[in-house]
Amino acid sequence: MKILFITHRFPHPPNRGDSIRSFHFLERFSEMGTVHLATLYEQEPAPESVRVLDELCAGVIACPWGKRRKWFRAAKALACGKTMTEGLFFKRRFRKQLRKLLETEKFDRIVVFCSSMFPYLKMMAGTRNEETPIVVDFVDIDSQKWFDYADKVRGWMNFWKKWVFRTEGQRLRRLEVEIGRRASALMAVTAEEVALYRSFADDAIPDEFRISAVPNGVDTEYFDATRTELASVAEIPGRMVFVGALDYHANVDGVLWFAENVLPVLRERFPECELDVVGSRPVAALQHLAESTEGVNLIGTVPDVRPFLKRASVAVIPLQVARGLQNKVLEACAMSRPVVASVCAAEGIQKACETDFCVCETPEKWVETLTELMNNSERRAELCVAGRKMVEENYSWATQLGKLETLLRGMD
Repeated sequence: MKILFITHRFPHPPNRGDSIRSFHFLERFSEMGTVHLATLYEQEPAPESVRVLDELCAGVIACPWGKRRKWFRAAKALACGKTMTEGLFFKRRFRKQLRKLLETEKFDRIVVFCSSMFPYLKMMAGTRNEETPIVVDFVDIDSQKWFDYADKVRGWMNFWKKWVFRTEGQRLRRLEVEIGRRASALMAVTAEEVALYRSFADDAIPDEFRISAVPNGVDTEYFDATRTELASVAEIPGRMVFVGALDYHANVDGVLWFAENVLPVLRERFPECELDVVGSRPVAALQHLAESTEGVNLIGTVPDVRPFLKRASVAVIPLQVARGLQNKVLEACAMSRPVVASVCAAEGIQKACETDFCVCETPEKWVETLTELMNNSERRAELCVAGRKMVEENYSWATQLGKLETLLRGMD
């Protein structure tokens, strides 16, 4: 089978949610036959990343995203009645190279990662791939994320921000319906995301349309606290950790919420407790938070997040807006850490119950739960074992990629 895989972010290194999923997909595509990759990138890929993708792929088209002009493109797209997302990820050179590839190579399947890249396929008409089946991986239903952002905005002075968020949600929803009309099959990361899509798109797509849940997985061999290279890492009493991309709005918002609503009360009860914030490209708001707030340690970019997970007494995922399946929850569970997550961060995980990890909504519940865990080592140990077992039984990559391959081969 010959597959063209189109994604908005360079799939290596697989160190954040979208690149983790896309890299594992790419590996499976290379096992199924021949794969060509077309991708954008924000930062110049490291030579090792280029080597890895060259080994997996028969051909790679990679173009810079144009970081300095991305918001200009987004604003222009918004003013022209399109989504900001389309503007953010539009690159003329990328479109030209992709068109040439579609004219010269014939593919059996075209897989598009995220709705943001689907508009590039409008140029398939007149190419050798005009009739090639297209599979779109929504991952999350992004339109709902923007509606959620809009609902969180408070105050009349933020009217403009609320309008932008809601308008983006409305336009993305129209794009998502259009994708359903034009694609051969769809994927999303959870059954809940599939149900959400059907709730607004069922009237626009045939009853027999293929839309499947293909969840994320976890590399349980890598995320394993018993590995030899982690033997010297010891737990620090009272230490909490958050791991995630620190230039992503939902992650930043979640950390700020936790630092304002939960951490001060906890430090009154446990003066030694601290929060490590680990992840790439921390924004200025987080730098200011760490400088002005006792107990917040901005670790930033690290080559390996596992030591910071293992040394923490508790992993916290306090997202106030979240879609789909949160890798950060699964990876912390795989590392045998007690996890406390917000309701929306836990949504979509098959066994989101108190026996596997803790789920909280209000600041009071967060404080109560973390107080119990700080005081109760036996409860922490129970969660460590249960969380690891939950991931092993439900979230291996082998199982999830099998679903992906079944979907693609079943389209013959």
